[in-house]
Amino acid sequence: MSVPVDGTVAVLLPDDWAVLDLEDDEARVGAVEELVRRQLGAAPDLVPLRVAMRQELLRSTERAARAGGVLMALAVGSGGAPPVPASLTVYRVPGSLDARGRVAMTSVLASDEPGHTLDLGEGPAGTVLRRVRPTGAALGLTGDRELPALVADYWVEPTPGAQLVYLVFSSPLVDVRDELLGLFDTVVSSVRVLVPAGRDPRAGIPEEDL
Repeated sequence: MSVPVDGTVAVLLPDDWAVLDLEDDEARVGAVEELVRRQLGAAPDLVPLRVAMRQELLRSTERAARAGGVLMALAVGSGGAPPVPASLTVYRVPGSLDARGRVAMTSVLASDEPGHTLDLGEGPAGTVLRRVRPTGAALGLTGDRELPALVADYWVEPTPGAQLVYLVFSSPLVDVRDELLGLFDTVVSSVRVLVPAGRDPRAGIPEEDL
């Protein structure tokens, strides 16, 4: 499914991911309520779990919104199949991945810590900077314990001179690192610039390609 990040950029996500709008508090709370209802239903014996899930989602989405997040997406599964636990938070941040910007960002992000990698490349969305790092994540809805997690940060510059798209993926499935990064890379490669409203989508396309 195609998900607008804002009025200028969109990203493709798997159909079994739930998207939560972080830019509007009323929409954010409503999306959390709907997700909890859809995932856990209305069975009386699940009330404690629904309350815990709602509280945790409200906390995490509010934290991301205060940090400037535009949207959050969660893998929730479909058709009765268990979901691959993963989340994505998308931000728009100032910066550039031109030659000077790449040097500055790679210098800041470089790390000698075990498991950290930093890669720079080109994709359909433009220049992409990827940092992969192992970290800890809260375990369960109560967040009282931590377990290892794989976090992948991506900075994409789909339009030179505009804000960067910053995508943060996280999953506790550290043992399937390569498979997860394949999924995350695919999502990031789908970032694209939307056609401005009122503009002919064929504008600028050579006649032989029409």
